[in-house]
Amino acid sequence: MSGRPWRLLLPTTLLILSLALVSGSLAQSAYTVALSSPDTSAFPHLTAYLDVHDPVGEFVHGLTSQDVTVQENGVQVPVNGLLEKKPGVQFVIAIAPGSTFAIRDASGTSRYEYLLQGLLAGSWAGQSSGEDDLSLLTVGGPQLTHSSTPASLRSALESFRPSDPDATPSLEVLASALQVASDPTPRPGMERAILFITPPQSTDVSLGLQSILANANQEDIHIFVWLVAPQESFELPEIDLLKNLASQTRATFFTFSHDEAVPDLETLLEPMRYVYQLGYDSQVASAGVQQVAAQVTIDSEQISSQPKSFELNLQPPALIILDPPTEIVREFAIQPTPGASHAASDLRPIEQRLSIQVTFPDGYSRDITRTSLYVDGVVVVENTSPPFEKLVWDLRPYTQDGSHSIKVEAVDSLGLVGQTDEISVKITVPSTTQEVVAVVSQKRSLVIGITVLVSASILVLVLIIGGRIRPKPYPGQVNPAAGPPEVTRPAGYRARLRQRRDPVTQPVKIGSLLPPKTRAGLKGLSERLPWFKTKEKPVPVIAYLMPLIGSDEPTLPAPLQITADDIRLGSDGHKANLVIADPSIEGLHAKIHCQGKSFLITDAGSVAGTWVNYVQVAPAGTLLEQADIIH
Repeated sequence: MSGRPWRLLLPTTLLILSLALVSGSLAQSAYTVALSSPDTSAFPHLTAYLDVHDPVGEFVHGLTSQDVTVQENGVQVPVNGLLEKKPGVQFVIAIAPGSTFAIRDASGTSRYEYLLQGLLAGSWAGQSSGEDDLSLLTVGGPQLTHSSTPASLRSALESFRPSDPDATPSLEVLASALQVASDPTPRPGMERAILFITPPQSTDVSLGLQSILANANQEDIHIFVWLVAPQESFELPEIDLLKNLASQTRATFFTFSHDEAVPDLETLLEPMRYVYQLGYDSQVASAGVQQVAAQVTIDSEQISSQPKSFELNLQPPALIILDPPTEIVREFAIQPTPGASHAASDLRPIEQRLSIQVTFPDGYSRDITRTSLYVDGVVVVENTSPPFEKLVWDLRPYTQDGSHSIKVEAVDSLGLVGQTDEISVKITVPSTTQEVVAVVSQKRSLVIGITVLVSASILVLVLIIGGRIRPKPYPGQVNPAAGPPEVTRPAGYRARLRQRRDPVTQPVKIGSLLPPKTRAGLKGLSERLPWFKTKEKPVPVIAYLMPLIGSDEPTLPAPLQITADDIRLGSDGHKANLVIADPSIEGLHAKIHCQGKSFLITDAGSVAGTWVNYVQVAPAGTLLEQADIIH
């Protein structure tokens, strides 16, 4: 009974091994597709390398872009370019000697020497230089690294001989070969491969092989394994670890004892020298880790590659306004604009041109689809077609002094939005006095005519009041009843002159019985003519407000007098007792209270506010001092 379990164990072990071999053969019976991590340097256009092999390991030639699609983050994206190339292979031979290498036959030739003879007999050594990148690593260190000449590799193999026949096999040489194979390739798209020549490894290397397998798959490195051992060692369980390493890296496993035909390296290298370069336009619109896979259709069969991860650090476009204006001064044009109906339409300039510079901090240049200009938070200009870097700001709606905040916004082809910092721009426009002067200058002929007419009317009125002109009675007028007979005035000038000189005919002046102030005639005249009124006693002035004018204003306005302890400033005579006619002044804008020798100014709830020395007046008011500036 004790022997039965062992009798059952042997068939069971053979069955497990046979199933492993069957599964390995099945894994090699299908097409294989491998996609490299995409190159994002020209984002949003990405390029990657596609490796397609048939069930026997040969490269599949003749594919077109219609046979390949890309799955980016689960979204199918068409391929807009597929080009077959032959960049070559970055190939490393790693030799880890062991006791099975030194076994010699009756002629004194070791097993490794037989393997080397078969290896050097291959056609690969006669290939032209420059196709592949070749290296040789052994336990003694690198024998050859990154050579483009097959003859150099042949010479290095001939020179190497295992020195220690009792050396313990290890994965140290394979780990070093993995680093060399991971070096940057001389040409983009080159495949990477390692030929690992080794005796049977011990079972305690399983963890090391798992780490090597993970790194090889991450770098897309094929690991071909050639096992040098007697035939009875080929069925050991630990050999399955090496078989799995080759299978999982899309390579082959070969065993050599003595009489087996050594594969020609050219049969390994030639299928790996070819690759497809595909290109597609990425649909990624957010930063982070992305995934991409390729799907290839061959004879109505669809084969997908393993997903590859890549990272994009996408950022919104960065914008700056070139030479932004801090102040825009609008002035009236010298010549009137034809057809203008109001002086405000003649203010210049009527537009402000802005230029922006757009950069991409993430390094991925792309198209701009829209730029917008915001003024005080409202879009006033929007460009939906080139040139996006130029914006024209219409200034015609701005007819009063004011400060405005501007910023520019840009949207790129990915939908990412970038904005400039807000910039304050002050717009200065002419005052009301300047506007009147501009109107007068434009209507010069009309103003001269009106002035002449008014002057003539005043002259006629003065002559009538002075008696120099006697209006004729209008038709139908009834003359007053005749009084006492009067002396008839001589009609001629000389007769009137003699009458004035004749003392007999001169009238006698009789003093008035009433005081001069009670005469009805003079009183009526003084009421009709304001300039004959008695001058009132002037009210004492407490202080003055001196209006400030610009350098282009023609006259100096009169100072504003403060004659009471409480002054209300505004543009409405019903609300204010000190009226200032200006568009920026509200009906009741501010108040000035005098107490002793101190003056306190307070704002009356205006929208624009009241400012002293460019500081806004506090709710409790601000004390005024000599030469303070109020606006």
